[in-house]
Amino acid sequence: MAEEKDNSYTILEYMRDHSGYKCGYCKSKDTNFSHGMWAHQITVGDYQDLIDRGWRRSGKYCYKPTMDKTCCPMYTIKCDAVQLKLSKTQKKVLKRMHRYLSHGEIKKGSGSENTLDNESSEVLGGNQEYIKPQYDTKEDLSGVSLQMPSEDTAKIPNSSTLKINKLSAHEPARVPGEAKSQDLPGHENKSSKNKGMDPNKPPCRKAKDIRRERREAKLAKHAQEAQNRGESPMEIPKTKVTNEAKTLEDFLNEPLPENPAHTLELRLVRVNPPDSAFRASYNASYAVFRKYQLEIHHDTESECNKMAFQSFLVDGPLSAWHPSNGPSQGYGSFHHQYWLDGRLIAVGVLDILPYCLSSVYLYYDPEFSFLSLGTYASLRELALTRELQQKVPSLRWYYMGFYIHSCPKMRYKGNYSPSFLLCPETYIWVPIEKAVPKLNIAKYCRFNEDLSAVDENGDVDLKQILVLHDRELMRYSTFQLLSQDTEEEEVREYGTLVGAKSAYSMVLYRS
Repeated sequence: MAEEKDNSYTILEYMRDHSGYKCGYCKSKDTNFSHGMWAHQITVGDYQDLIDRGWRRSGKYCYKPTMDKTCCPMYTIKCDAVQLKLSKTQKKVLKRMHRYLSHGEIKKGSGSENTLDNESSEVLGGNQEYIKPQYDTKEDLSGVSLQMPSEDTAKIPNSSTLKINKLSAHEPARVPGEAKSQDLPGHENKSSKNKGMDPNKPPCRKAKDIRRERREAKLAKHAQEAQNRGESPMEIPKTKVTNEAKTLEDFLNEPLPENPAHTLELRLVRVNPPDSAFRASYNASYAVFRKYQLEIHHDTESECNKMAFQSFLVDGPLSAWHPSNGPSQGYGSFHHQYWLDGRLIAVGVLDILPYCLSSVYLYYDPEFSFLSLGTYASLRELALTRELQQKVPSLRWYYMGFYIHSCPKMRYKGNYSPSFLLCPETYIWVPIEKAVPKLNIAKYCRFNEDLSAVDENGDVDLKQILVLHDRELMRYSTFQLLSQDTEEEEVREYGTLVGAKSAYSMVLYRS
């Protein structure tokens, strides 16, 4: 069967601005630096490639920290949801919620338990890396219809259509030099020789399991012999339950009493285009956002009005995609709603992409802070990722935004295991355990230990970049001739930042 293609396309407007602005961590007024793009529209595949190069979106604005220049470097972090290992603190949060739902128990705890997910110090609820765009776009390109330029398209790598090097629904985006999935923890490289157990031999077993089975078999034999002699058989002990760790689903699906004190319902509603469930809950969702921003962020009324809510957490650039081999709800932008006794108390803003679930933002009613909703929502989003992975095996990653090691209060994202950080120079993923020792020495680090490795995906042929000019699609080489463009350096910077794969796939708007 032919592989399904996403027929939508990406249009970006690069906003070259090298000025500094206020940092949300060290509070410096002009030491935070990043690159920015306005996404008029973007495919889920292209956005997946961008976040794998350190980009992140806030509304329709996409930004990439200037890692070697900014005061508080922000490293892209992801967690392998399939191999998730719960910490004691995370288990406590899950148990706390279960006790509250079961019996209405409210126990704020003491000491470290009172800040199970650092919410008392995590001023912005896990979203401090949010960067407001310095300026908005002046163009509306929502109705643009694109066709390939009439020139010889053979010069454009690997395609004669607009969608060049698009992300396959089965083949993960991979930067040259990046470890393949089977080389990561939890993946077995089946092609390697002399690795792993011999499939022709029975699997290895622990000695204590063998001893337990022998003991139970012996007791059963004695009981049968006693019964054959007409004697009362001795009681055969029940099989001892193995001491296996409870999974995330075990905690979340633990039965509640017949008449629980509270009920919690989770709903996943599509934001773009909005479905009926999202439209029906719009006012309730905004009310929680406003309360959260006022009490947690101390925003002004104008900073958290409906217009701000709409542009920040509702209007998004991602084009919805519903391939038959994808998730039942499709790919795109969603709100993950938490309804407690019929009342909306929290919302997680999520992007479902071909290989990950990306957490955009979380806001909740501060009245329920005692439930550690920051951690609980993250665990719920991990559970959702694991559920999606059952349908789409490649969708196993949970992206948590940015990890900021230079700000101790923002290191909590590293508590989700196993996690990986993105090397800011070669864009390979490195286990956080290997990266942290380097970050303890210097706030900006190259994680790739191969000093000869380079960002091969950063070598871009400018002539092959697709450009939208006067609502006509052309190659950059043609655009230069038509407009006598003198900003080649800006286009080169754009190509290097997004990488060759994306530069040849996406469309760059030029006025």
